[in-house]
Amino acid sequence: MYQVYNTQEDFTSSFRKFLLNVCPDLKKTQLNILPEIIFGMLKSESSVASNIAKELKGEFSIIQFDSLVKRIRRFFSNELFEPYSFYRNIIKHVIKNFNTKHKNNIVHLIMDHMYSHDNYTVLMISMRVGKQGIPLWFRCFKGIPSEAFEEELIKEGIREVSSLFDSKFQLIFLADRWFNSTTLMKYIESLHHKYYFRLKKNMKVLLYDSKEKHYVWKWLGELSHRKKQSVIYRDVYLTDTKYFCNLVYSKTEGTNDPWILATNMNGSFGVQHYSHRFGGIETIFKNQKSNGFYIERVNNAKEKSFTTRYTLVCVSILFLTILGSEFLKNTILYQGIKI
Repeated sequence: MYQVYNTQEDFTSSFRKFLLNVCPDLKKTQLNILPEIIFGMLKSESSVASNIAKELKGEFSIIQFDSLVKRIRRFFSNELFEPYSFYRNIIKHVIKNFNTKHKNNIVHLIMDHMYSHDNYTVLMISMRVGKQGIPLWFRCFKGIPSEAFEEELIKEGIREVSSLFDSKFQLIFLADRWFNSTTLMKYIESLHHKYYFRLKKNMKVLLYDSKEKHYVWKWLGELSHRKKQSVIYRDVYLTDTKYFCNLVYSKTEGTNDPWILATNMNGSFGVQHYSHRFGGIETIFKNQKSNGFYIERVNNAKEKSFTTRYTLVCVSILFLTILGSEFLKNTILYQGIKI
């Protein structure tokens, strides 16, 4: 591993062999520069072409700097490179070799949007791995268009992520208040998966009132709650669609904004499950931005160019997460190596 980590030649040659194996449709011209661009990203911690070019040695040293920058930018804008297909091939290979330590093979999946100022929007589904997260599926958009929020696109992401895992895994989708959609809940349930969706207090719920001895409509904000422990409401009907589910109202001590969660699980560990959302996607966005590859420094690129850069940043984060995981599992073996 130290050879792959320390030298450009060893990294790029090994990564090129890996890509030949998992991405057989890559064109030779793409394969000739792609590993070097990823290496340059890792070394420079940047998605800016000029910063990447500064880190490339070997045969790239004899190319004039401005020409190398243009070559990298051309790759980012290359319409023949299919970034989503490229990333899917890589993540399929990774998940095929993935095992979880959770009981019952539980995998926590997080849905969210990332904004690069007002220039770009990314819809992503990620997976929690320890205290980090890795991207599983994403779509990039220029600006903040309505397409980034369409339910059919979100369903496409859920469906593709579902197909990555075999039946031994129990998938639990976690989503914040933006995804308040019983349609999405139904869709996840139709795929035989679980979910925890955080709800807005201004939503209606139909539940049985033990005092009045019949079902009554209430706003979520009107539900009884407790200071020191969560309250579970089982067998309720959510919104006018009367979607059948369970609710978890988290404890209110120490917060003015407690969680109200909808789920198709029994709710007993609702707060614990939903807490996995934090870190599972914020770490990715932070690593892509101010704590890592500074994707926000890309301002005026076309959507295709941004999408390719973003894809390679995701590959870089995936690689570094796997590298860190390997290092932590074998600290004695890698005593002389500092990461």
